[in-house]
Amino acid sequence: MIERLFSKKHIWIEIDGNIASIGITDFLQDKLGAIIFINLPETGELIKKGEPFGDIESKKLVMDLEAPVAGEVVEINRDLQDEPYLINEEPFESWFIKVRYESIPGDLITEEVYIERLAHYDGILHA
Repeated sequence: MIERLFSKKHIWIEIDGNIASIGITDFLQDKLGAIIFINLPETGELIKKGEPFGDIESKKLVMDLEAPVAGEVVEINRDLQDEPYLINEEPFESWFIKVRYESIPGDLITEEVYIERLAHYDGILHA
């Protein structure tokens, strides 16, 4: 079964075995507006939880993408590099990278909790 979890930075991960697909939420893509560029790591790179693994640029701003898990990048969604607007159209289908991880951090929240916290959103999601 695939499980989706969320970070405080509005990044989702879908867990399938020891592989985590990573993308941004509908809420974040809406706040960013029209996405015009995405910069992602290469396959084989190691990412560290809490550190930037790339950045995303919209007509409003450029934002670092903070890794919700640590691991090795095993796949990149190259379609997004050519067509970054797909993130705005389908944020939950538009994964950025797939990472082979060793453990899931305890600070990620379930989709149910994420939706509940969005209802009380004040700029950050509280643990």
